[in-house]
Amino acid sequence: MRVTRALAEFFGLLSDALTRLEELLLTLLLFGLMGLGLTQIILRNTGVALPWADGAMRAMVLWLAMVAGVMAAGKLRHIRINLIEHWLPEKPLAWVNRFSYAMAGGVSLMMCWYGLEMVALEHEFGAFAFLRVPTWAVHFIIPIGFALMAARFFAVAFSPRGPLSGKAAPPMEIGGTPSGRETQG
Repeated sequence: MRVTRALAEFFGLLSDALTRLEELLLTLLLFGLMGLGLTQIILRNTGVALPWADGAMRAMVLWLAMVAGVMAAGKLRHIRINLIEHWLPEKPLAWVNRFSYAMAGGVSLMMCWYGLEMVALEHEFGAFAFLRVPTWAVHFIIPIGFALMAARFFAVAFSPRGPLSGKAAPPMEIGGTPSGRETQG
């Protein structure tokens, strides 16, 4: 029992640390992207430009998208189609959600595999994204992101408590607050 509790505490701390790292990385990428874009606009208006800035900004957008996807999956705020959720009772819904999260984890693992194959191809080509940063290094976030998403989905699918006891995370309104769909109590 103590081992289980210690493992749960360890993985809880690890999850918290990863969440803080994701938030920091998202913040740095977003501010870096905005700063580089603004600098590029100002420099272009003065007749000068940074030739590597567009490639760097494309790389930042890719990294932003993947890190945000991992973060959304971790908070169960990813895009989902919950058509039958409104008609099923809670107990079967929990099993349907478990199956859905396990399938999402499996698809994410497949995307990780294909991402690794793409990175290997990019490594063979030896192209550069910007400055002297190889394209494969920029694209390496794809298999990492999908592996982390798979881990998050499998963690929810196989959690002893189940995927939120059968209920999905409440949908978000514009501005980041939950809508009134969730049940009271």
